[in-house]
Amino acid sequence: MRHVRILMMCWLSLAVMLLMTACGYWGRRSIDQTTPLNPHDPVWIWSHGTVSKLRDVVITQDLVSGIPFGTSENCYATCRRSIPRAQVDSMMQGYRTTAQKVTTVTSVAIVAWFVWGEACHLLARGDPQCLPP
Repeated sequence: MRHVRILMMCWLSLAVMLLMTACGYWGRRSIDQTTPLNPHDPVWIWSHGTVSKLRDVVITQDLVSGIPFGTSENCYATCRRSIPRAQVDSMMQGYRTTAQKVTTVTSVAIVAWFVWGEACHLLARGDPQCLPP
């Protein structure tokens, strides 16, 4: 009976972690030339009815340039795209919210606890150190 309860706690924790992760989102805010940008944050740029998602964005008076999101970290000079500021309709910066950071840390802790519990169950059955109080 105790083993079933422990296993249920593990699976319940995993389910909670998956729900928390699914509820995380990138916050978005409008940006202008004076907004400091984190190179890893995505920036959505709307221009002539299309949207581009870029990272490592640099905004000047005349130009908005960045690397398409999802391309290799090594592709810096050859992948950089530029859009004239006159053609940019709007821009939004993605950023991680505090709630998403807490969710990420909690999820990692739950996964670590789940892996530890499964490893104890598989490798050291009956060991009193592996059983929670």
